Amino acid sequence: MVIKDRLLDESDGTVQYVCGNPQCGHIAIPDHKAGSLRCATCGNTSSIYPVEMSYSFKLLLDELVSLGVIMRLQLEDMK
Repeated sequence: MVIKDRLLDESDGTVQYVCGNPQCGHIAIPDHKAGSLRCATCGNTSSIYPVEMSYSFKLLLDELVSLGVIMRLQLEDMK
C-alpha cells in the first residue's frame, strides 16, 4: 500500500488504454482516421480499457520498449 500511495496516489497519475485481448496486452493508440482507439500489435478495436497508472510506470514501459523488451499487461476484473 505504501508503494501504491507513493507511486500512484501522491504522484502524477495518467490514464493509458490497454488492449484487453488476453494474448496481447499492449498499449493502444488513437486511430485518427476512425476516431477511436486500436491496438497497433493485434489490431483489436473492441476491447480497449482505460488503466490508471503512475507516469513513472508509463516511462518505465517506454524505456523498456526502446530496449526491445515488450511488457504485456494482463487485465483482470476488479472484485
